[in-house]
Amino acid sequence: MDRPTHLDDAVRKPEDWKSKASSVAAEARVQAAEILEPVKEKARETAELQKDAGADQIGGIARAVHGAADELERELPQAAAYVHDAADRIGRAASALRDHNVDDLFRSLGDFARRQPATFFGSAVFAGFAITRFLKSSAGKQG
Repeated sequence: MDRPTHLDDAVRKPEDWKSKASSVAAEARVQAAEILEPVKEKARETAELQKDAGADQIGGIARAVHGAADELERELPQAAAYVHDAADRIGRAASALRDHNVDDLFRSLGDFARRQPATFFGSAVFAGFAITRFLKSSAGKQG
């Protein structure tokens, strides 16, 4: 009794099937990477633009805080020094944001999350609440 040839191949050569499946999976990964690369690049470009805009806004906050400290200078010189110091730190944060690319920032954020998970989680929760409050207040002003 002769068995069909294709069954003989399947029974005799399971390593060929593994090799074929591995080859198909590798080809699928290559095709997926080719499709996703332009999407990733566009997302990276958008993130860079948003990062730069954020750095500009933070720089504006630093300038405003310096202005407030200048106003305090006459009445509370000691407090004004602390406010100027805070404004300098905000300005340095804006510069650091401008000077690093998005990949560097995500890498640093990941490193920080691994070193200080509780602080990272707490900061993320605080940021989430702050963003939610901001969005709610912005929506209320528009409507």
